[in-house]
Amino acid sequence: MFKPKDVLECGTGITTVVLAQALIENAKEGGGPVERVTSMEDDLDWFEVARSRLPEDVACVVDMVHSPKVDGFYKCFRGVCYESVPERDYDFVFSDGPDRHSPVNGDKLFNLDLINVMRRAEQPVRAVVDNHYLTFYILQKVFGTDLARYSVSHRLMFVGPVTRDDVRFLKKESFLPDVRLFGTTELRLRMAREDWY
Repeated sequence: MFKPKDVLECGTGITTVVLAQALIENAKEGGGPVERVTSMEDDLDWFEVARSRLPEDVACVVDMVHSPKVDGFYKCFRGVCYESVPERDYDFVFSDGPDRHSPVNGDKLFNLDLINVMRRAEQPVRAVVDNHYLTFYILQKVFGTDLARYSVSHRLMFVGPVTRDDVRFLKKESFLPDVRLFGTTELRLRMAREDWY
């Protein structure tokens, strides 16, 4: 629908092929150049298997990157992210990796890559986040419920459009979730922004 041109995929898989094919079809429809899917993977064995099985007709638009995962932080939130995501002007992110267990001590954490991308984004970015509730919770704390919407029926979170200006800088934390069950459930969270007086 939004026809992104530079896609970041966190977690290589069948979605790599789907995203690449979508870029190719969008380019045909719009007559523009075919852009790129940057597909990140931390598991070296899976990376090699996926790279060897990537269909030739989409390989030209896929940049597969192996990167170990590391612990990282945004404010008081500890997460896991890829060590080296190429800095590009992504306009769409599909977040399904890396495995969310800390390489340091095995704690189950949230995926920090999306926040890192959004903190640099000057142009609007949209994202789909696969089924991981801790990541959903943190994203709603950082972006608010208007920009980070959870869909019960899809078991996905839809984020955006956001830029670096939409990343909240939290002054005071309240970790009490206020879950509302409407047509689409959202994890609505109490928060205060630094610019709120």
